[in-house]
Amino acid sequence: MFDLGEFPSAATSVLGRFPGFHPAVRPPSFDLQDAATFFFELNKFQHATFAKLRLSYQDSGEDSFCKLLAVKLANAFAADYHFRNRHSVLVSRPLQLQMDPTNACNLSCPSCLHTTNTSWGSRFDWPAATLRPGEFSEFCNQFGPFATSIALFRDGEPLLHRRFPEFVTMAKNYLLRTLASTNLSMPFDADALVASGLDRLVAAIDGGSAGTYARYRRGGDFDLVLDNLRAIVRARREQSSLKPWLVWEFLAFEHNVHEIESAATLAREIGVDQFSVARPHAVEHDDPSIKAAAFAPTGETLFRQPTNWCTTRERRAAARNAERIDAVFHQSWTARFAACSALGPETRVRDQTCVYLYSGLTMDAARRITPCCLPPMGPPDPRHLVYARFNGKDAGEVFNSLDFRRARSGGEPDNGLHNPAPYCVTCAESQKPPMPLDVAGYLMSVDERRALPPAVHAALAARPLFAWTP
Repeated sequence: MFDLGEFPSAATSVLGRFPGFHPAVRPPSFDLQDAATFFFELNKFQHATFAKLRLSYQDSGEDSFCKLLAVKLANAFAADYHFRNRHSVLVSRPLQLQMDPTNACNLSCPSCLHTTNTSWGSRFDWPAATLRPGEFSEFCNQFGPFATSIALFRDGEPLLHRRFPEFVTMAKNYLLRTLASTNLSMPFDADALVASGLDRLVAAIDGGSAGTYARYRRGGDFDLVLDNLRAIVRARREQSSLKPWLVWEFLAFEHNVHEIESAATLAREIGVDQFSVARPHAVEHDDPSIKAAAFAPTGETLFRQPTNWCTTRERRAAARNAERIDAVFHQSWTARFAACSALGPETRVRDQTCVYLYSGLTMDAARRITPCCLPPMGPPDPRHLVYARFNGKDAGEVFNSLDFRRARSGGEPDNGLHNPAPYCVTCAESQKPPMPLDVAGYLMSVDERRALPPAVHAALAARPLFAWTP
């Protein structure tokens, strides 16, 4: 009998001749305390997952998809294993990615690091930078095979980057669910944006009229924003596409709360899919005249029912990265564990360690790596959040940098380097992820033919890492 972990190609060809045979797909036991044994079992799970998927997705172009999804699922269980045991060094890679195509923004909203209030804005450590396509390609090649989603925004305005649609397509070729948030107040190519396959686009529009909108979105053009929304809706119709899912996000302040209803009506008329009212963070420290509304009907209104974001064409697009996917698939988890062993992957640390340190990674356009979307800051209240710089090569080296390890372990010594303590050690801000950490939901979207058994979905949903909420 073939060992699927040792002979994946031979096992798959044999299984193809015995369609009644279904390989067992069992995640490694959560109770395994010996990490070497866990990763040995994880490797077998990954190859059994691939074999099971290949029985349902047998076209030549779907081989890369099956390998890619098997790697992502194995990585999810590895991340959860680390989280449960609070290891300081991880064999897993980030599940959720976030990056800024450019660190620039064309608006200057109060409390943002781009504000014109220099007494506030000067506190942020935020260099001017724009990411080159080759740099983003390297980022995707290193982290894309393992992750399930990417937010293509942070503190910059992503649509200012003229190559933004190319970035989306690169991410989609690794089967990443893509999200962007934008002010929409600039010229851009709506046809290219829709053609890129972007899954979700959140438009920040805090008002139902030009005067009210401009009060907070300083430098924005309300009429241009509406024209751009209409252009995206028109491009979707002309390309027979349902994507991107369009969200009008309305931050409720005292000065605009009276326009929520009229804004929702306008959103429906334009063809937006969802209208969302949210309570903003306080901005009085920057502009005392702008205050969050004490009472507002926060929540979401759907104008259209969501559809599956993953299509057959997108699954088969993984074949464009066949060589890289094949290389990642055939690097065993035991080999990755051995490579990390010098750093002590079984070291247990404090139970309070933030989930971001196990599930996410953020990069700005200057290739600086931080654990979440909080921007680095200087005195008087510094935030040491730059834990690495992306070198274009080794994802494991980045995710296990000295500062990442110190953050997970609660501020352990820095080997005499006298670096400042990672901000994560004292952070109590509990940032909300740009997308839910829902790997079971991701699996439901990409495995359209339901090749994997419900037990795998249930195991993912029950894991502590994916049940965590901020």
